[in-house]
Amino acid sequence: MRHLEAQAPAVATQTVRGIIRDADSRQPLPGASVVLLPSGSPDPQADLRGTSTDMDGAFRLEGVPLGRHMLRISFIGYEPSGIPDLLVTAGKEVVLELALTESVAQLQTVTIKADDGPARPLNEMATVSARSFDVEETGRYAAGIFDPARMALNFAGVAGSDDDLSNEIIVRGNSARGLLWRLEGIEIPNPNHFGGLGGGGGAISMLSSSTLARSDFYTGAFPAEFGNATAGVFDLRLREGNSEKREYSFMAGLLGIEASAEGPFSKNSNASYLINYRYSTLALLSTFMQPVGDILPTYQDLSFKIHLPAGKAGTFSLWGLGGANNASEAVEADSTQWDGGDGYGFNDGSQVGVAGLSHRMLLGKRTWMRTVLAASTDRYWDKYYYLDPEQDYRKVYYDSTRFRSNILRGSWMIHHKVNAAHSLRGGLIYGHENYFYEYQNADTNGVWTRYLYGEGETGLAQAHAQWRYRFHPDWTLQSGVHGTLLRINNAWSVDPRLSLEWQENEQRRWTLAFGQHSKPEHLSSYYLEQANPDEGIQASVNQNLELTKAVHGVVGLAQDFKGPWRLNVELYGQYLYDVAIEADSGSTRSILNASDIWEIVGVDSAVSAGEGYNIGIDLTLERSFRNGWYALFTGSVFRSRYRPKDGKWYSTSYDRGYTANLLGGKEWPVGKKGNKTLGLNGKFALQGGNRYDAIDLEASRDAGRTVLLPGGVYAAQTPVYYRLDWGFQYRFERPKATHTLRLDVQNTTNRQNAFAEYYNSETGNLEGFTQTGIFPFLNYRISF
Repeated sequence: MRHLEAQAPAVATQTVRGIIRDADSRQPLPGASVVLLPSGSPDPQADLRGTSTDMDGAFRLEGVPLGRHMLRISFIGYEPSGIPDLLVTAGKEVVLELALTESVAQLQTVTIKADDGPARPLNEMATVSARSFDVEETGRYAAGIFDPARMALNFAGVAGSDDDLSNEIIVRGNSARGLLWRLEGIEIPNPNHFGGLGGGGGAISMLSSSTLARSDFYTGAFPAEFGNATAGVFDLRLREGNSEKREYSFMAGLLGIEASAEGPFSKNSNASYLINYRYSTLALLSTFMQPVGDILPTYQDLSFKIHLPAGKAGTFSLWGLGGANNASEAVEADSTQWDGGDGYGFNDGSQVGVAGLSHRMLLGKRTWMRTVLAASTDRYWDKYYYLDPEQDYRKVYYDSTRFRSNILRGSWMIHHKVNAAHSLRGGLIYGHENYFYEYQNADTNGVWTRYLYGEGETGLAQAHAQWRYRFHPDWTLQSGVHGTLLRINNAWSVDPRLSLEWQENEQRRWTLAFGQHSKPEHLSSYYLEQANPDEGIQASVNQNLELTKAVHGVVGLAQDFKGPWRLNVELYGQYLYDVAIEADSGSTRSILNASDIWEIVGVDSAVSAGEGYNIGIDLTLERSFRNGWYALFTGSVFRSRYRPKDGKWYSTSYDRGYTANLLGGKEWPVGKKGNKTLGLNGKFALQGGNRYDAIDLEASRDAGRTVLLPGGVYAAQTPVYYRLDWGFQYRFERPKATHTLRLDVQNTTNRQNAFAEYYNSETGNLEGFTQTGIFPFLNYRISF
C-alpha cells in the first residue's frame, strides 16, 4: 500500500510503529494494511495516512500529528481489527503489538470504518464476560487514579467494597478473595498496598501506569487456562521498553512520587529495558515536617521488564513487581501519652514481591510455546500494645501476627493452530509454597492464646486443555477442562468449560457460556486452631476442607450501533458448593462473607458443606472516545445468597441488590497553536447500601449489650449509596515532551455514606459511622 501524504503538523509530531501477528500462530503477517486517521475528522479521506507491514510484520508511521486517532488494520484472508481511540503524544512513541484472526470464509473487499468498537479480549479463547482495557482508561475515568481495580469499578457486574478508600472489588456478588491476579501469564500475590490478608484488594495499587500494557479483565465463565479463581480475573501484561530511543517520565502527586526510564541497551540490539519506582509522598514529607494525624502510612514499589529477543531461540523477558508498606500509631511510655490520648498504639507492615523469567518461542509456522518461572514472597506482621499505668506506662503487647508465604511457580503452555477453524491449547501450572502463619492474642491477665499456627511446605498443581472450533464463519465453539490438586490434603477438582458464540450479523453477537471453577481457601484457613478440652492443647481443625466450587452460566448479547455506540447485556447465574462454613449446627457463618482471613478467625471448626448462589443481569451502554468525548453507562441488578450450617438461606454481606455508574468526559483543544488540551471527566455512582446484622433495639436496651434479631444475619441495609466524582486534566505538548496536570476529586459533594449501625450501650441508641467524605487526588506528570 502506498504511503499517503499528511498535512504539516502545527507543533510537533510523533512516530507510531509496531508489529502485526496471526492471533493463533503468533507468526508475523507481512503485507498487512495499516490505516490511521484523526478521531472525528470532518474529512477522513483527506487526513487518512497508511502503510503496509514489512517481511517481519512490522510497520512504521512517522510524522503523525498529536491527538486522538483511529487505527485500522486488515489483511487478505483475515478479519479486520483496530483501535478506535489511540492517543498520540509528544512525550512517548506509540509502540503496538497487534493481532488478526484468520477468517474461516474467504474475505471480500475490506471496508475501512471510522470506528470499530472497543478491542475484544486479547485472549483469543475468551468469548464472554471479558474485555480488554488500556492504561489510558485507568487515568481517564474520574477518581480512577491509574488503578486497574478502581477502573474496573465502572464495569457492569462490579461493585465497590464497604470502604471508599479501598480498591477492593466485588464481582457479581463474590468476595474479592475469589479474584485471581495474573502478571505476564502467571499468578502473583495481591499487588496492592495495605491489603487484607487473603484478600484481593487494598488501599493503593502497586501497579504503575508507566509499565502496564493493554490487559484483560474477566467477570465470569473464564476460559480453561484460568484456575484458582471463582469470582474474576485480572490478566495483566507489562509493556516492553522502547527498543529504539530512550524515554523518561516523572510524576508527583498526593499518592506518591515516581520516575520511570526505558530504552534500548545498544543500537545494535532490539533488547530493551523498562523500570519504574514510586515512593510515598507522605513518607517523604514526614522527613521534613510533622505528620498530620496520628497514623502515618508509608509505602514504596518497583516494577521492571527487560525484553531480550534471541532470534530463533525465541524471546526472553525478565520482569518483576514489588512493594513494601507500613502503618503505625506510636505512643511513648510516659504519662502524658496516657492522659492525652487513649494509650494504645500499633505497628504493622507488609512486603510483597514477585520476579519472573518468561520465554516465548515459535515452533514451526503453526505452534508457539510459553514458559514462565516466577518466585514470589508475601509477608505481613503486626503488633498492638497499650501503655500500662500500673507498670510506669510500659508498653504491654496484647496482639501479634506473623505471616510469611514464599512461592516458586512454573507455568508452561503450548498453542497449536491446526487451521483457520481449529486451535488447540494446553498447559501445566505448579506452585510450591513455603509458609509460616501465626496469630495470637493476650487477655487482660497477660495470658496468650494462639488462634492460628501453621508452618511447612505444600503445592498447588493445575493442568488445562482447550479446543476452539469455528465450524461456520458465524459460529465458534470453545471447550476445555481445568484440573486442580491441592497437596496439603489432596483435595481436587476437574472443571469443564464450554462456550458458544454466534455472530448473527456484522453488528450483533450472541454468546452462551458454562463452566465450573474451583479454588482452595487461603492456606492460613487450614491452620485455624481451637483448644482441646480434654488435653488442653491446640489443634488444627480445618485440614480436610474441599476446594470451593462455583458453576457459572452466562447468556450475552453484544450490539454495535452505527457510529461509536454499542450495547452489551449479560444474564448470569452462579451456584457455589463445597463452601467452608462453621461446623456448629446452629451457626450462620460462611466464608463467602469474608473479605480476608480475619473474618474467620475465631471459628471453632469448618466443614465444606455450605452453598451459595448469585444471579443477575449486567448492562453496558458505551460510546468510545470520538469527536472529543466519550460516555459510559453500566448497571447491574443482582441477588447474592448463601446457606450455612443451620440450613436457612440468607443474604450475603455483598447482596446490595443493584449498582449503576454513569460516566462521561470531554476534551477541548485550547491555545492558538493547538498544543494544549483541557479535559473534564465526571462519574455518578449508585448502589445499594452495605449489609449488616439487624439489631433488636429493645432487647439490647434490656440486656445492656447488642442483641441481634432472630434470623437477622445481614438482614439490615444502610441507605442507598451514591457518590459524585470529578476529574480535571490539562495536557500541554512541547516538541519533545508532554506535561499533564490532573485533579481528581472523589465524592465531590462530601456525601456521608453510611457504613453500618451499632448499638451504643452508653446512650441506649443505634448509632452509625460513615465512609470517607471528599477526597482529592492531585498529580503532575512529564514524559519526554
